[in-house]
Amino acid sequence: MTLPRLIVSDVDRTLLTHDYVLPQRVADAVRAAQDRGTVVVLATARSPLGVRPFAERLGIADLVIAFNGGWIGNVVTRSSLSQQRISRSDALHATATAQAAGVRPMWFTGDAVFALTNDPLIAREAAVTREPLFVAETIEALPGEPGKIMCVAGQASDRQAFALLRETLGERLSVSGSHPRLLEIGPPGASKKTAISLVAAKLGIAADECAAAGDAENDLEMLAWAGTAMTVGNAVPQVMQLAHFVGPSCDEGGLADAIAWLMRSRQPRSTAAQ
Repeated sequence: MTLPRLIVSDVDRTLLTHDYVLPQRVADAVRAAQDRGTVVVLATARSPLGVRPFAERLGIADLVIAFNGGWIGNVVTRSSLSQQRISRSDALHATATAQAAGVRPMWFTGDAVFALTNDPLIAREAAVTREPLFVAETIEALPGEPGKIMCVAGQASDRQAFALLRETLGERLSVSGSHPRLLEIGPPGASKKTAISLVAAKLGIAADECAAAGDAENDLEMLAWAGTAMTVGNAVPQVMQLAHFVGPSCDEGGLADAIAWLMRSRQPRSTAAQ
């Protein structure tokens, strides 16, 4: 088999450690793949603003998938190849439903985060992505149409509300988990899979020429779509079952091992064509 023409990677707990650090060995592995002619694209539930520092450090800021597939574009200039928003009526309904279920909804515009209370859990999540956090006095005061709504569970028992939100909102909106305590709500039809398939089509790359890496539920469709699926040792069991290669934990820079395996186990495209 030949080297993939495209590698797409999740960010949190795949590219980054649990402490949101980009290991140098992972950065080096990404650059090594690029040096061999492979395009590397980040696909994340983060906003364009939240993923920008890592995309810039890796030199791949011109084409990034953000908001769980709802936004594709250049995270520096903010020019977009594709952009979807949650309609205001659906967003207000989802926020009210989440609040009533006892979890904390966060409203992401792309430039800032809005919440209905500034408790420590919400402040922590906003600090992770270094986005400005504002508190709206009422649901109706939340601005415009968000790129996504992220619901935060404070206790294990709060996560039971996620099942209710999936059932209540799933027919009208995309709903998926990025972490056991985080539920991501996006525009209908938005997903990392739909976004990366659009990017691949624009680049003239087939699914079997792509490799994908991820760790969570919201990566499953993308991993199943790609010709080669890779993951890290901290991934959820469903992801482990899909993966062709499982590396060490993200805290050990496991993505670097996955990329190294990919480079070792695939022939250069020029050689394979001979």
